[in-house]
Amino acid sequence: MTGRERLLCAMRHEEPDYVPVFECLYSRPLVQEVLGYVPETFHMPSIFKCCEKIGYDFAFVPFLGVSGFRPENVGTEVYKDEWGITCKKDPATWPIDGALANPLKDGEDWKNYTMPDAKEDWRYKDFKEVIKMSRENGMGVIGNVRGPYSGSWMLFGMENFAYLLYDEPETVDAVLTAMTDFALDASRRLAAEGADAILFSDDYGSSLQPLFSKEQFRRYIKPHIRRMAAEVKKLGIPFIMHSDGAIAPLVDDCVEAGIEGMHPVERDAGMDIAFIKKNYGRGICIFGNVNNKATMVTGSVEDVEAEVRECIGIAAPGGGYCLSTDHSVHDDIPNRNVFALYEAGRKYGKYPIQADCLAASGQAPDRSSNQSGQDRQIK
Repeated sequence: MTGRERLLCAMRHEEPDYVPVFECLYSRPLVQEVLGYVPETFHMPSIFKCCEKIGYDFAFVPFLGVSGFRPENVGTEVYKDEWGITCKKDPATWPIDGALANPLKDGEDWKNYTMPDAKEDWRYKDFKEVIKMSRENGMGVIGNVRGPYSGSWMLFGMENFAYLLYDEPETVDAVLTAMTDFALDASRRLAAEGADAILFSDDYGSSLQPLFSKEQFRRYIKPHIRRMAAEVKKLGIPFIMHSDGAIAPLVDDCVEAGIEGMHPVERDAGMDIAFIKKNYGRGICIFGNVNNKATMVTGSVEDVEAEVRECIGIAAPGGGYCLSTDHSVHDDIPNRNVFALYEAGRKYGKYPIQADCLAASGQAPDRSSNQSGQDRQIK
């Protein structure tokens, strides 16, 4: 099977020949070793080529506008992006520039604000090149847009936007709606260009707990997830959510709103892949869960292999699982462990999943207390 076929098979909850393996590549040392150079910015065709050389089955590919980057900002240390956010380029934050100042404070500022246009052709030039490459190498392409919450708080600052939830709910509604419209305009164009699925990036949790109460989430965020899911469904491709953090209490609502995939099931934030598989595995495809803060950073190759075996043994049977870390590959992860994850995925991810891999999942540390705690929260 090709990588694209494996991805789509997993999304249909069928068993491909191998568990699909992928990664979000934010590691300069890795890109340097694989490609021999590091692009100054997150150049999509270069990163896609890096994924191909490693052997991944598919890649997440954002269109220009997810991080507010414009090509003319290359080489400028401090600049205002098209959203009006003051950004600073820093090698330590590659490829996402850090925000120094937000352009808006309140509803009055919003009334005078002009949104960027997601339909501009320049945003899709690199994506078109990636699609062409994918047709030649068989890899899958998941188009990536920014979610409504992330896009909104980045205009106001996270703390200030949290106050607006209470002080100016009408402003919050208007901004979230506009951000959803922007994401949907981009999704339609990405689908038209050949994306195999759409993923929206919208973090809803810290490493300890969700950023919202259930009531807030249902009031402000869930309706926009539902609207995006309905519109992407009309495009005939799967709809995937990225949200790291401890979001177990919100998963019920996200699934009910229509997500078909969930990335990255952050192990370090207490997200239990066994719990997610048991309770939601028939409805959503699961992505990730190999610890990118501990195992991938300080573990041995054998440690990485053991965690891969555990994830595959738990989440892969019956299909509906794609293997990766529980967020991304960053500079602190030794390249050997990145390659070890891929090799272990191919070694243990062949269907039908072998008995020794299933046994490895049963040897995982007892998560019963963690699982029951999540169960109580969700109920």
